[in-house]
Amino acid sequence: MIRHSPRVLSASAAARLVAIGGGGATHGLDPAIDEFILGLVPSAHPRVGYVGWARQDRPERLQRLRERMQSCGASVDALAPTATRGEAQDWLQRVDLVYVGGGDTAALLSSLRHLPAGAALVQAARQGLLLAGVSAGASVWFDCALSDAGGQGLRRLDGLGLLPGSFCPHHDSEPARAPAFAAAVADGTLPAGLALDDGVAVLMTAQGPGPVCSARPGARACWVEADEGGARVTSWPGGSER
Repeated sequence: MIRHSPRVLSASAAARLVAIGGGGATHGLDPAIDEFILGLVPSAHPRVGYVGWARQDRPERLQRLRERMQSCGASVDALAPTATRGEAQDWLQRVDLVYVGGGDTAALLSSLRHLPAGAALVQAARQGLLLAGVSAGASVWFDCALSDAGGQGLRRLDGLGLLPGSFCPHHDSEPARAPAFAAAVADGTLPAGLALDDGVAVLMTAQGPGPVCSARPGARACWVEADEGGARVTSWPGGSER
């Protein structure tokens, strides 16, 4: 199910990200999200790059993604974290989009900030390469995110800042996340931002959230912003407000 969001932001970055709240192809779930992602690529046979660094390139996740994408007529090629910048740049020239898997958000951020291959990927993302990211793989591209990286509970983690605002994955499946995210936005710890249930994907650009794909019954995207000493949460599909 695809709808359009009720909020638009203003920013100057060229980044494009399909943010996924949880689940998706690397877990063998939510095939509607894959169709949504591939529908954004103007090719009958999309070439999907995979970055699995947040989970130390677990082969089973790559295999699930490869099987799912092949069933949709797409091919998958993984980028190793040990690649040189030149090797990564060559790889990036051969792919239509990059799918970034979930896992340890802090570890993924470190790789993107400090590895030569990470620097090449971030540069390509700044120039408009289409990204798809699940959980940690989405969180890193925003100004900041609500994250449990480091084992110190849910707290602010600053991201790469390619997309405006904050981000919270697993909004429905981890009970502590929704109240923690709303409280952090209400008190100014986090700026207004996007929260996604598992099985939901939203196309984010510099102009803010765009179309949403809900692959599970009742799964929603939420926009959370400070409002009169609390937080206003607007969800869609449905446009409900609380």
